[in-house]
Amino acid sequence: MDQNQEKEKVLIARNNETGQIGAVTGQNPDGTPQMADVKSAKLSDLVKFTKGQNPVEAFVSNFLRQAKNPSVFGFFSVNADDFGTVGQGLGALLESPEKNKEMLAPFKVEASEVSQSQSQSQHKYQAIDGNSIDWAAFKENWGVDREQLEKSGDLDKMLNYGKSGLVKIQPTLAGEKMELDARLSLRKDTNGMVKLVPHFIHLEPNLEKEYRGHQFTAEDKAQLLNTGNLGRIVELNGKDGKKIPSYVSLDRLTNEIVSLPVDKLHIRGNIGKTVLTKEEIETLKSGLPLINKEVSLREGKTFTTTLQVNADSRCVEFVPKAWQKHNMVEKQQQPQGQRQQSSQQNSWTDAEGNIRPIGKWKENRFTEQQKADYVAGKTVVLENAVDAKGQPCTLYLKFDPAKQRPIASTKNPDLAQTVAPSNESATQMAVNNDGRTNEATKNVKEPLQQGQTAPKNDSQQKQQRKPKGPIV
Repeated sequence: MDQNQEKEKVLIARNNETGQIGAVTGQNPDGTPQMADVKSAKLSDLVKFTKGQNPVEAFVSNFLRQAKNPSVFGFFSVNADDFGTVGQGLGALLESPEKNKEMLAPFKVEASEVSQSQSQSQHKYQAIDGNSIDWAAFKENWGVDREQLEKSGDLDKMLNYGKSGLVKIQPTLAGEKMELDARLSLRKDTNGMVKLVPHFIHLEPNLEKEYRGHQFTAEDKAQLLNTGNLGRIVELNGKDGKKIPSYVSLDRLTNEIVSLPVDKLHIRGNIGKTVLTKEEIETLKSGLPLINKEVSLREGKTFTTTLQVNADSRCVEFVPKAWQKHNMVEKQQQPQGQRQQSSQQNSWTDAEGNIRPIGKWKENRFTEQQKADYVAGKTVVLENAVDAKGQPCTLYLKFDPAKQRPIASTKNPDLAQTVAPSNESATQMAVNNDGRTNEATKNVKEPLQQGQTAPKNDSQQKQQRKPKGPIV
């Protein structure tokens, strides 16, 4: 058994009024314990509290709620494996509890501590009651079905203030039923009513706009776009106007900006079988990543990853690096010498894979906003660029994660999937830069100008009409 996991426990109870001592086999309707003689009781007949359960929470707390006079009984916990040897000895000690008080102390379950712990727990956190939700309204307004959410496991996440995965919803907008992809969460309003909150997909996160009083810097934008996490703690405006130290992340499925107050996060001392040092926990608490951390899971799998606090999942996550995986596959297909050379020659990113800032492209100097956009992975529009023959044109520059370098194009890469790109400079660049032929201007001697796809004057029209071969 893993030493980090709790061992199974059993309870031994003593009735302080009658002096009866017994191993707990169950619970009576009035909350009092059912007991069997400690000397003759079989381990198989006893109530066992399995891994992850605390006898305090599983049995004693229920006893405290139901019993009319809880002080009548005293409870003592023993490891189930030790019941055969320790149990009988404990039973003998309980015959004179005051005399053996010090020896019994390590086994005693303090009812007062249970009650206080239970009260604090209920005050701090309480999951949403699924039966308090108007599911019929959710079905009518959003097309959301409780049974489907339960089957997928999304409902449990939502009831604990998390979000579902992407699901199909059918809201009525402008009088028409529409089908959309969204993540769902549940929130209580001021009246205690539970509301369904849809989180729709955005084409990209809006990092230019101030978020709860915080203006994202160029470095902030780069961190969020590269990892999904801000990587530091920032102070955000609360509802009461107070500043709240918080973590900030992106919802990678919807591009929504998400925050989590620092005091709402608890970092455990271990991940699977891997124990985190005090220094590593402090690093994570500050928002910084733990890079190249070797993690061993309980099922035996061991791997190296980057750990970081994620505000969306409200925990420490394994930071996904899908684009880096693509690069790794690409590099593994190359000979070793080539891999080393390409790694040395790539000056567009730093050692951690972040985009290096640049101040210009060819002779086109960037504004401060263009510098920030480029580092953040956004498209930079160069309206005053020139082609290879010195003619004005419009270029679109964007860092390509797959190729690990910036790519310039006459087509806007952000519109390529949805809107037909402008042909303003496409023909010009193809002819002037790439040496291609445009049928309508193939005999024109002068370089094509921006937007030109045909002869621009009488002289060029005559050139275009002039036959290339000898006149017969």
